Amino acid sequence: MNQTLYTSEILNCQYDTETGIFYKYYSGNVEFDDIVYSWNEIIENGLIPQKTRKFLLDYSKANYVSGPETARKIAQFYKQNKRIFSGTKIALIMQRPNQVIFPILVDAECSFMSVKPFYTLNGARDWLS
Repeated sequence: MNQTLYTSEILNCQYDTETGIFYKYYSGNVEFDDIVYSWNEIIENGLIPQKTRKFLLDYSKANYVSGPETARKIAQFYKQNKRIFSGTKIALIMQRPNQVIFPILVDAECSFMSVKPFYTLNGARDWLS
């Protein structure tokens, strides 16, 4: 059963109590600051259920407009929040070839968690299971 936890103009977050997957659905143009702001809001408001180890970030209806140099900044954010993301798996659904590089670069920077891009929701869910 999915619980909606957070909604904004570009983002909808849900938690599936059966699978333990935390979902972030992005839409429209998304910048680096949007990603960090939304994570900070979610973390500060305690919206990530304890012991959550599976995250699915769906960018299939979004366009990440920041450049590839922001991959290091995203990795730095995860490092600063290692207490939350250590030991987690983060699947990203990205259907634009120029966006797939981001999760690959973040994964290379963050050995304490696994980050992987996917083209389909089913592929991402299978990997998270």
